[in-house]
Amino acid sequence: MQNERDGILTGGGVASFRPVPTSVYAACVAIGLAVAGLLLVRGPHLGDHEVIVAQTARQILQDGNWVIPRYLDTPFLVKSPLPAWLVAGVSIFFGKDPATGLPVTDLTARLPSMLAMILTVFVVHRLARSMYPRPIAHLAGYVAATSLGLLLFAVNATAEALLVLFCTWAFAEFWWSRQAADAGRARFHMLRFYLALGLAMLAKGPMPMPMVALPIAFWWWADRGLRLVALGGPRSIGRVVRFSAADFLPRLRRAVTDLGLWWGVPVFLLMFLPWMIAVARQEPYAWRLWEYEFLDRARGKYPGCHWGELHYYIPILFGLMLPWALSVPEALAAPFLRAHVAYRKPLVYAWCWVVIPFLWASAMSFKKSYYILPVLPGCVLLLAPVLHRFFFETVIRDRRRAVFAVAGILLVVGLIPGVGYFTLGRMYPEEWHGTIPVIGVVLCVLALGGLGLAAWSFVNARRQVSFFAVGASGFATFATAWCLMGPALGNYDDPLELVEKLRQAPVSKEADLYWASNRPDGRVLFYAGQPLKQVLDPYKLIAEHHEKASGDDLRMMVALDIIALLKGRVPVCLVMQREDFELLTSYFNPPARALFSVDRGAIGEDEDDWVVFTNEGAHAASFAETVHGADLPG
Repeated sequence: MQNERDGILTGGGVASFRPVPTSVYAACVAIGLAVAGLLLVRGPHLGDHEVIVAQTARQILQDGNWVIPRYLDTPFLVKSPLPAWLVAGVSIFFGKDPATGLPVTDLTARLPSMLAMILTVFVVHRLARSMYPRPIAHLAGYVAATSLGLLLFAVNATAEALLVLFCTWAFAEFWWSRQAADAGRARFHMLRFYLALGLAMLAKGPMPMPMVALPIAFWWWADRGLRLVALGGPRSIGRVVRFSAADFLPRLRRAVTDLGLWWGVPVFLLMFLPWMIAVARQEPYAWRLWEYEFLDRARGKYPGCHWGELHYYIPILFGLMLPWALSVPEALAAPFLRAHVAYRKPLVYAWCWVVIPFLWASAMSFKKSYYILPVLPGCVLLLAPVLHRFFFETVIRDRRRAVFAVAGILLVVGLIPGVGYFTLGRMYPEEWHGTIPVIGVVLCVLALGGLGLAAWSFVNARRQVSFFAVGASGFATFATAWCLMGPALGNYDDPLELVEKLRQAPVSKEADLYWASNRPDGRVLFYAGQPLKQVLDPYKLIAEHHEKASGDDLRMMVALDIIALLKGRVPVCLVMQREDFELLTSYFNPPARALFSVDRGAIGEDEDDWVVFTNEGAHAASFAETVHGADLPG
């Protein structure tokens, strides 16, 4: 048995390729950590979503209020506070931003995400080590570290990396509790399971409930049945259903005792409920806001919700699992294939981890591409034995046919960089010039070169080289794109242009700048140091009025507040998107003066441009007469 767990099975038509030495994986870890540090100091500036976490963390350090996170001039309660807390905590030990002299930089904003993903890879390896032989566990860690989805959000200063870490930790602890040798160790792992689940809620609640609690409950209930179906085929489904129905009450009692629900649920709630209560004591509308943000979103009563598109996450899952995506179909079928019968129990666990949340996310009416990120570690655990069998246990009996097959696969995969090249050109038409297209060509060559090396090595029985070439090509392509192309595509020219034009505009320096359209772009404050205000607290407005007012009613309330600011005696400046700006001018006629516009988005598409206007120096002429019929400067 020890030989089976620590070696590679041979004989019976299975190839006897040498296992990869542990020193090779150790070298990969060292190289990966070095590149991780490079990714933190290079690459694009923070995007508008990332700046929310960074600016909130900066304001925590400035005002010392760790209970009520604030974004600009209003409480920011729609997201859990742990990401901003960690960024603020990390920033204490680092220097201030040289440009602004304020705490929190691009590096410190992204450092918690990078550390979270490194720990995720470590947990995946540890979990795989308890499920599979050592070579497959090492392979799982390598696949996790080189998967596009985990790489992309390791350098993203949002909550996703932390959510993935704590969800993965929770899955690992639950599995270890089921494999524990005695009751004491099982309770210890269950305690850590509830702690991890609670921290996941504090990172991005309530996502851990469908992403962790739901699949674990399903596995707890259906594990034996799924393995019987895998063994007996579809004909055994009826017998499994009857057995499960008869075993309902006994299993329910065991769930309460074996899983420690009576003491574990309080531990779980203790991780995040005190913060919610403390917030609600200071901001009573918080409960209504959370109901709107979380429950109404699940019910489909949220802006942007639309039922259907059950296929939405299928291409996204394959994209996030690059460069290993071609093996995903077999990985999803692995628990039910005879070739993987030796690992059926862990494969069923990983299958529930992936499939149940994936189906839930697909059925929801509100979808975002990153919602399925927590399933990626589970997908890695499904892939590990499949990839090990493919790379290290496959015997090539007809080399000529293998060459044609691999060439066909390489041709199909080779289309991906080309599609990406032209897609980026359409997504970023203003930036897609100069050296950027050249870098794009280099990336395509790098990716195809690595995959070509992997294909050549595979058919020539150099399986170790083939396996590592696949992961290394994906990792190197991402790192190169992030460091060379990222700074040009992820610039913050628009916010800087807005601030520079505002400083040159004929308006009092004391005039407050209000953001009057959608969510404020925090980069205006974070990078350029220009204070921003909101016309009113949008989340408080939504919480207090969304049940009795339509979206048009809420927009009308905002418009009336804008008019009140413009008619006031205090000089103000306001920023609006051109589409909203033109709508405002078509309904109202307040005294105001247009200052300039900032061109944004694709060339020829003006509805997203920023228009800046003020009430200072406005004459008796109507607002519409002031701004219509003349091109705005800038």
